[in-house]
Amino acid sequence: MGERAPLVLASASPRRRVLLSMLDVDAEVIAADVDEATLADGLDPMHAVVELARAKAGAVGADDRPVLAADTVVVLDGQTLGKPADRDDARRLLRRQAGQHVQVISCVALRQVDGTIDDRIAISTLRVDPLDDETIDAYLATGEADDKAGGLAFQGSAASFVSLVDGSRSNVIGLPLAETVELLRNAGFAVAALVLDVG
Repeated sequence: MGERAPLVLASASPRRRVLLSMLDVDAEVIAADVDEATLADGLDPMHAVVELARAKAGAVGADDRPVLAADTVVVLDGQTLGKPADRDDARRLLRRQAGQHVQVISCVALRQVDGTIDDRIAISTLRVDPLDDETIDAYLATGEADDKAGGLAFQGSAASFVSLVDGSRSNVIGLPLAETVELLRNAGFAVAALVLDVG
């Protein structure tokens, strides 16, 4: 049997796994089982994303290993835009964001073996181009809007009509690298030199 990874990633997101691998950190994936709707109920977006990331970090049994977790929300006019329930809901979300600036807020949290949790927040601003129905339908046909906050897969086809105004691209994809590096180094991990933010 192989040696255990020194870190647990409390996320089943393939995007977060890829981003973490860019830091040359070996991690075992154990998805956190938390009730996101209940935990975030009544909280503003900033507090909700922190609460969810910390809850995910605390929910995974890790056999005395640190646990890294993250949560990301898309915010327009102070309101969180969730993941689309279906194709019609995705269309509604995209029409709402068309021609607007939206914020992507992520919290990354690291639970130490003694149970203490430290976290960092990252905020990026995106501009969504005006969208006609033909562009929206073509994007929805790719399936990339499914299970994405706000229906936007910035690392995919949405990059043709979404531009980064401020902040990091890795945050938009779901794991802010600079903040993750800071947490891991503070915890004693020998993290590789921070790579250029992903394009």
